[in-house]
Amino acid sequence: MPVSQPFTDIRAVLFDLDGTLIHTRIDFAVMKRRVLDLVERYGLPTAGLATEDILTIIARASSRLPPSFAEEAEDTLTAIELAACEGATPAEGVFETLHWLRDAGIRVGIVTRNCPQAAARVLAEMPVPHEVLLTRADTPRVKPDPIHLELALRRLETPASQALMVGDHVMDVLGGKAAGMRTLGLLTPERPPDFFDQAAPDGVIRTLPELRQWISPSSS
Repeated sequence: MPVSQPFTDIRAVLFDLDGTLIHTRIDFAVMKRRVLDLVERYGLPTAGLATEDILTIIARASSRLPPSFAEEAEDTLTAIELAACEGATPAEGVFETLHWLRDAGIRVGIVTRNCPQAAARVLAEMPVPHEVLLTRADTPRVKPDPIHLELALRRLETPASQALMVGDHVMDVLGGKAAGMRTLGLLTPERPPDFFDQAAPDGVIRTLPELRQWISPSSS
């Protein structure tokens, strides 16, 4: 459906990577189980951690365990993410959409909670146009903490008020809102229609090409 009030002053768009621009085969349930198993092997109870996301589990456990835990946990995540790169595929319409943004003079950044090795591998195989890439290794705190997005906008020399965050997870929307950006949730087929309701993004799209409807030509 046509968008009644498209954004008219967008100078930069930040995208999540996995699930938004590129689809890998990360099994997050397996990843979380392996991290929790590692926490238990270090002798820390997991009862208060099991409901958290994976990176939060690692951060909280790391504050109570020796440095070797964080190193082993990162090695575990990296191995799973690199294995999941095999058979990665581009999202529908990703290349034409990002080329359209570039041609419109709108800058593009990628902010991902993935490791730098996995991000580099999939982007080498599928060179999605972008100017800035920030992985979890490039920021002191990751999405939904706004600093992850703020660092990217700083590199793109764009104020948050003239930037848009697009991602397939609630964390992307919450991070964008916390940073003062406009936000769009990308609703992937496996998610229920109300997936983004509590996060309340400015809009929801189902494919990347729909992004064009949300950005007025006057933005450039």
